[in-house]
Amino acid sequence: MSLVVEPPAERVEHPHFRIQNVPGRLGPGPVNRVVAVAGPPWRRRLSRAALFVPAIRYWENQYLRLNDGDILRTSNELKGKARGKYSLDKLLPQAFGLCSVAIQRVLNIRPFDVQLAAGAVMHYGGVVELATGEGKTVSASSPAYLNALVGKGVHVTTVNDYLAKRDAEWIGPVYEKLGLTVGILQQKMDDGPRMAAYKADITYGTASEFGFDFLRDRLKVRGGQAQAAPFWAPFIPGAAPAKMDPRVQRVLHYAIVDEADSIFIDEAKTPLIIANPTRPAEPDEQVVFHWADGVARQMRRDEHFTLNLKKDKIEVTDAGRALVRYSNPPSGKHAKAMDKMLEAVEKGLHAHYRFSRDQHYMVNKEGKIVIIDEGTGRPMPDRHWRDGLHQAVEAKEKVQVNMPSDHAAQITFQNFYRLYTKLAGMSGTLMPNFWELRKVYKRWTTGVPTNKPIKRRVFPDKVFPTEDAKFDYVVGQTQKMLAAGRPVLIGTRTVEASKKLSTKLSAVGVEHQVLNAEQNEREAEIVAAAGQPGTVTVATNMAGRGTDIKLGNGVAENGGLHVIGTERHEAERIDRQLQGRAGRQGDPGSAQFVLSLEDQLLEGLGTAKQDELTALGRKGGNRNWDGYAPLFRTAQRRVEKKHRKQRFDLMNYDKHRQEMLQDIGADPYVD
Repeated sequence: MSLVVEPPAERVEHPHFRIQNVPGRLGPGPVNRVVAVAGPPWRRRLSRAALFVPAIRYWENQYLRLNDGDILRTSNELKGKARGKYSLDKLLPQAFGLCSVAIQRVLNIRPFDVQLAAGAVMHYGGVVELATGEGKTVSASSPAYLNALVGKGVHVTTVNDYLAKRDAEWIGPVYEKLGLTVGILQQKMDDGPRMAAYKADITYGTASEFGFDFLRDRLKVRGGQAQAAPFWAPFIPGAAPAKMDPRVQRVLHYAIVDEADSIFIDEAKTPLIIANPTRPAEPDEQVVFHWADGVARQMRRDEHFTLNLKKDKIEVTDAGRALVRYSNPPSGKHAKAMDKMLEAVEKGLHAHYRFSRDQHYMVNKEGKIVIIDEGTGRPMPDRHWRDGLHQAVEAKEKVQVNMPSDHAAQITFQNFYRLYTKLAGMSGTLMPNFWELRKVYKRWTTGVPTNKPIKRRVFPDKVFPTEDAKFDYVVGQTQKMLAAGRPVLIGTRTVEASKKLSTKLSAVGVEHQVLNAEQNEREAEIVAAAGQPGTVTVATNMAGRGTDIKLGNGVAENGGLHVIGTERHEAERIDRQLQGRAGRQGDPGSAQFVLSLEDQLLEGLGTAKQDELTALGRKGGNRNWDGYAPLFRTAQRRVEKKHRKQRFDLMNYDKHRQEMLQDIGADPYVD
């Protein structure tokens, strides 16, 4: 679908826009002025962005005549204008047109109108919803190029090192043809290469690496490493040479956040913290953790403690306190006061009742607890839970307990990204959270239509009484789709579920690939092949982002990729990401969620209701199980509301903490 069309007459009616031919000021010749007739504000912002498309196409046609040397010369001229008296807004049509030509020369593809409009929205600091498979990397290239012309650096952030490197290596030659440099941030880089990456005109990296580098630089400043000699020192004989600034990061000028919903929403619940190195606990230091774990195993729910699923809170009852007091608490130099002992037991209860192995964490080959990101399904080896919770999980799994470390610096994603002079973002699922993005980041969200009509069929949810019945149906549907010549992608919420489903598929002889946090090394290769004939892929949430799935020969004619979701997630956005793997860029496809009354999401309805539904499902019988489907959406909304409150609470806590530190003259980001 083109946002702007050449009208054959004075006025052309469009279902969303009224298009008029009026004299244009963005470039020579007439310009189609697109005005939203009615609708929400995001549609009017899209209309304003679409105004630039004819002018961009005009300059694109002019620059197509240039050779590579002239393109570089023209780019340098735009760079001079951007650093002079010209505003970037006035240079947008020319810069976008030149970047479009470079993309065609290097990648042999021509950006769509919708991609150019999305780029215009992002240039003005907006957040855009681009459907899965619509080419977010290309959409971000033009605003990144335009804003890099001023020489202050542009940060393009994504969710993991692989995607950052892949995008930079793929689109990097386009920027190089335009005379710009590209840097890539990766974990565990030394300061030298890291500083060089930041000096590049456009830097690709993960959101967390940009945040951690900000905190590391603050620590260096606090430690006195950044105290340079006065500017006159080199001119005074015998003066000490000026000390180099050890900070690696430049000013936070402009950022484009890919997978913005993951960074702005999902990751917002977890602050970025730099802590001192951990060390294995000595045997006498582990006593309290193992004792607390033993007491937690003895406690019975609703007798010794209560669990409030709505508030995600555990409280020990009077009977539980008595059990703790008379359970022979450890003594010695590492023993704690009784209130701290009680807190340790509460952490042990959280480890047993709120954290599940192969869902929230896994135990790797070295016997270490590795947190699993619930939003992406990927392992996070460098993360640790705070306040003794990580040690409680280590004690629960009988692995080496490591001593908790002291925090040196911290910041939330909400506060970090608000430090940028200009901020933009893009993702396939942002509109449901548009108001939170506006309230927290002061960004408006704009939905951009797909280039081609969506042909994906989404079937109604199918509900079964038990998990076994659900998986049996999934196996049957998989066999049916394979017989029809269609590949199948099966999404699971946990590593444990992916293993169980894999066992059932193997039992009936269905060859398949498994992609989860334990087997993520070949992620891109497995996901990219998921659209080939006869392919069955079982994957956790990581299959919902990043890698394009291209259909193999004959698959489109047979109906395309079929996606089966075996459980709804805690956020509707993640469900939409999974559905979006089918029917990309106008391809045919279909998707369906298959649920059971034993699904964990139903705990959002409350403990009593969840237990009632689980018991009902285990009784079985001939019922209209699909009639329970609305309960899953109700539970999902309640969980989303709880998580939204947690994000705002964290943001407000961090804000008050910074204000308090500033009042006493301390660095608000360094503890």
